[in-house]
Amino acid sequence: MSKVEFKEFVKKNTNLISIVEKKDATWQKLYELYDLYGESSSVWDKYLKKEEPVSSNNLNISNLGNNFKEILNFVRNIDLNTVQKGLNSLDKAIEAFKDIIPEKDNLKSSNYEPRPTYRYFED
Repeated sequence: MSKVEFKEFVKKNTNLISIVEKKDATWQKLYELYDLYGESSSVWDKYLKKEEPVSSNNLNISNLGNNFKEILNFVRNIDLNTVQKGLNSLDKAIEAFKDIIPEKDNLKSSNYEPRPTYRYFED
C-alpha cells in the first residue's frame, strides 16, 4: 500500500487528524496500521469513531437540556422564606451603616469662605 493511498484514506477519515493533534497516535503508527491491516480492518474502530466537534456554533442540545434541568432543580430547592429573612437582615444592616456614616452635606460648614487666590499679603 502506498503513501498516496494512505493520504486518500486520511482525507476520507478526517478525525485521524485530530487524533494525531491530540497526540493519541502518530502518523507513523497510523501508516503502519494501514500498511499491515488495510482500510477495512477492525483495528480502525477505535480511531474512526465519529466525534462531534464542540464549538460555540454547534451547541449540544442534550447538554443544554441537562444544564437547564440542573438550574431548575436548584431553583425548586430554594426556600423563599429563608431568602426573605436574609434580605430583611441585609436591609437592616444597610440602614445601620447609613446612621453611622455621616452624610456629605453635614461635612461642609456653613461659615467657610474660600480665600482669594491672588492677594498680596503685605508685612
